[in-house]
Amino acid sequence: FAANGNSQVLAFSDQKLNPIIYIYTFPELSKLTELKGDAQLDYTLLAFSFTGPYLASYSSIPEFVLSIWNWQENILLCSESQPGVTVTSLSFNPMNWQQLCSVNESSITFWHIERNNDEHHLKQNPVKLHDEQGSVRSRKDLFFPVSYGEDLYYGPELPVSAIAGLVGDEAETFLPRNYIRPSVHPTAHCWTATSGVYVGCEEGYVLAIDAETCRASALQQKPDVDLYFSAQEGMLFFYHIQGLRYEMKICADILQPISSLVFSPDYTMLLLVTDKVQHLR
Repeated sequence: FAANGNSQVLAFSDQKLNPIIYIYTFPELSKLTELKGDAQLDYTLLAFSFTGPYLASYSSIPEFVLSIWNWQENILLCSESQPGVTVTSLSFNPMNWQQLCSVNESSITFWHIERNNDEHHLKQNPVKLHDEQGSVRSRKDLFFPVSYGEDLYYGPELPVSAIAGLVGDEAETFLPRNYIRPSVHPTAHCWTATSGVYVGCEEGYVLAIDAETCRASALQQKPDVDLYFSAQEGMLFFYHIQGLRYEMKICADILQPISSLVFSPDYTMLLLVTDKVQHLR
């Protein structure tokens, strides 16, 4: 399900074999069009662009396909498959319809819609996430974990793959198990007016990401952006963010895990969604 307050339309899909996406006006609930793609089982996510007649959809198993539609003209502009990737949230950049952000439990990806006349193509840019301790290790530190500096008594510096005697494609990605640190687990995201993205993580970190460079920075505790963020325990937090520092306070505790937060179009009401009941604040 998705809605666009500017165009006063909403979209939803069937939950059956070969589902169809329906576009209706709101509040009249008059059907505008039907979008028929190649999804066999389900569309798990739908998202409208803030400007222009564009809709993004993501299908579930077996395709795992991100598709971009011009819903007014009933045209599929482009699509890209991510085999085995279950996306949990998807949204357009409010300032640029040719940019999207997709999030799953282990990764964040920015998508750029490249256009040449009537041809459209999706280009993906993954974000390097922090580890569970909140730090980012450079690629050089991972492949050259031991540095002797200018003292070459022990021989030249070698990547761990060369020390292990590996060659070919395997040597490009090999890391010893004790060097591998699990990354943070993103749970939700939102765009800023400057085309940045804030991402909440299961471990309690809030990441600020530049959509152009795809570089992530962890916000630091203590003190201009205001942000609402929910935790699995059912708490609603309010963050006042200034640069990479923030102040936090607890707004509500509904004693149930919060699955999503949605503002009304005029930002005067906030909808908290749980598995059992919906709350308005």
